Amino acid sequence: MRRKEVLACVHRITGGEASYCFLQSHRMSDDDPRTKGLVFHGAKDGWPVRCDESLSSLCPFREEGEVEEGRGGLVHCPHCKRRHRTGSTAKRLCEDWHSVKSVLKEMRGRSPKGRRYIEEGTTLLPYRPDTPDLVRQLIWMRLKGAVARRDCYTCQDCGEAFGGIRRKVFDQNLKRGRGGYRWESLEVHHITPRSRGGSDHPGNLKTLCPNCHRGYTSELRLDTTKARRREGEVLSRMRECEDADNDWEAPTDY
Repeated sequence: MRRKEVLACVHRITGGEASYCFLQSHRMSDDDPRTKGLVFHGAKDGWPVRCDESLSSLCPFREEGEVEEGRGGLVHCPHCKRRHRTGSTAKRLCEDWHSVKSVLKEMRGRSPKGRRYIEEGTTLLPYRPDTPDLVRQLIWMRLKGAVARRDCYTCQDCGEAFGGIRRKVFDQNLKRGRGGYRWESLEVHHITPRSRGGSDHPGNLKTLCPNCHRGYTSELRLDTTKARRREGEVLSRMRECEDADNDWEAPTDY
């Protein structure tokens, strides 16, 4: 089948009958306004919603464009042993994900029994700097599970083992004090926060339980608040100095 150009929403990953929507916006990221988040998500936050023609026709953010469709131009991929369309998101995802797995393997060999992350964090990227935001988000979905497996589903601060990505715990505060069970999930923490230039490099990620991760989040918010307060004080002093200079008059008597 030859390649052909079809009109479809440019936010969809392909131009087929149904595809995932990757419309992104800065509105969904309150912690770091520089990081984009999905406008629409599926059953889980961070997972895209599957969009078909009926849903796309009602979407107010629909943006039509020419999208390649068909089986023409497929090339063999040395990483997954399949075929990808030249220039497609799937091809770029496969290449960059292979780069991330290579970093994971290298760090595993460097520290076979110890902690397999960098204590002070890093700003290095595990893939090329020109990797699109869409591919970075797809990699992050895979990388969270890979980091949890690397850390043996154990909190790297308190050493509590979950035995899996989540567990069922008893909470005495549920059901008006009578207690009940709820699910608790492990969380992947950026050692150097994204707001300070931290990357999704495996060396900058470690697995934490919700309690330990909550402590880091509170500390980061406190530091951010202090930094904004200091910045406000500096700006206030600068304004006072400017007002004093404007009110000053040169003496007329000599």
